[in-house]
Amino acid sequence: MKTTKISALFMALAIVLSLVGFTYAHWAGTVRIEGTMKMAHMLIGIKSEKVLMSKDVEKYSSVTYEVSPDEHTLAIYSENLRPCWYIWVGLVMQNQGPLPGKMKPPEYSYDPSDTWGNYFETTEYFYGPYPENTGFGGLEVWGKAKIGEDLLSDGTVTFTTPSVPTPFTLNPTEKAVMWIWIHCKLDLPDDAKGDTITLYINIVDDIAI
Repeated sequence: MKTTKISALFMALAIVLSLVGFTYAHWAGTVRIEGTMKMAHMLIGIKSEKVLMSKDVEKYSSVTYEVSPDEHTLAIYSENLRPCWYIWVGLVMQNQGPLPGKMKPPEYSYDPSDTWGNYFETTEYFYGPYPENTGFGGLEVWGKAKIGEDLLSDGTVTFTTPSVPTPFTLNPTEKAVMWIWIHCKLDLPDDAKGDTITLYINIVDDIAI
């Protein structure tokens, strides 16, 4: 008899607790779920680079450059700037991620100050996409490109290969070529002439949806 009462008591208690739990979940309206989300790795990186100067500019200026370890940024160190100073920067970029990427114009920053951006103008030209195994040495827009012939001082190009408007899709392992004309404007202040600056070209990642 006692066993039966105890069993009945436990059953009643279990029913009450289940009703309380249901009522709380119903009125609280919030269910907390914890977990880990893994995001796809997206990276359009710099695989090869060139910085070309005309012989006239080489007479008074010099540049050095390096790619960041994450292959996202090209840093260009420029000495003795003057009005009409210019360079052509060439980049071969590759989508090294698992998803299609969207190729966009790069972003620019300057050291010692981003106000230096007011004294420069840039023009970009994009070519591609190309398969991973493309021989870039024989490409008109890369291996055979010459300043003064294909890459002109006024920021125009004479390639027969048409440039591609941005944005465009770069599938995994595909590559693209970008040429950038960077030109110092005529209104460079007198106190800035002859200065040394660092210009950063930053590749922009974006997933093609």
